[in-house]
Amino acid sequence: MKQFIAIDIGGTNIKYGIVSQNGDVLSSREISTPASADKTVFLQTLGALVRELKNEETAGIGIATLGAVDEKKRCITGMCDNLPILKDLPVADYLENEFDLPVSVMNDVKATALGEAGFGAGKGLDTFFCVALGTGIGGAFVYEGKIINGVHGTAGEVGYLWSGRGKCYEELASAKCFSDESKRLGENDGKVLEPALNGDPRYAELLERWSKDVAYGIADIIYVLDPGTIIIGGAVSAIGELLTERISEQLEKVICPDFKGKTRILPAKNGNASNMLGAIAPFLRK
Repeated sequence: MKQFIAIDIGGTNIKYGIVSQNGDVLSSREISTPASADKTVFLQTLGALVRELKNEETAGIGIATLGAVDEKKRCITGMCDNLPILKDLPVADYLENEFDLPVSVMNDVKATALGEAGFGAGKGLDTFFCVALGTGIGGAFVYEGKIINGVHGTAGEVGYLWSGRGKCYEELASAKCFSDESKRLGENDGKVLEPALNGDPRYAELLERWSKDVAYGIADIIYVLDPGTIIIGGAVSAIGELLTERISEQLEKVICPDFKGKTRILPAKNGNASNMLGAIAPFLRK
């Protein structure tokens, strides 16, 4: 059975592992992202990860990464402020030359969407929109089974939506925003979203404001795309239906009457594995 090496490049950590053609994550590891490295050292670091996992059954290397990706040129073109070294980094060329294996490179939220489409909450759905709530907010639109990339590969970047309140969507509704606000209320580590959803009164006002801001952004996505289903990804997806039910309740309060009750909101099922699963999706389609 074919196996693929999947690498998920984030601003803080790089997750990597082996995924089978059936979508089984056979191994999963993690290192800190060498954010201060130069381009040569960064590429060599990725090469070392592949060398660590490569075996006779390895059929390809899938890369999911933060930033905007030109999938034809297979490089990051921008939107990588958290890890600027990635811009124009020749990841695919380097790894192909080093290991004589095909390489695919895609945006991490698009990978999340494909991972959920093939093996998670989006399985069996032709059309849905994935919203990743994390340090920022990312998005990806799956329409009739295919990711919509747009002319420049940046379709779905909903974190940049203008809220009309002097801030963009991700400044109001990212998971980091909730965490930062809770710290200002005296919480040390900011990990209070789940307790808040479970009724901790200390965070009731913050939860009300944040979940409504999340819902406003989702309403805008629905107005433009009518996806039928929204899948919430990112680390917060581990909270599951406790989170998505709250967002659904807020959505029904803020969305225009003609749109009420027409869109399901589901949590992603694969958590951090979604990106690795999605990263190998191009090989499975072939």
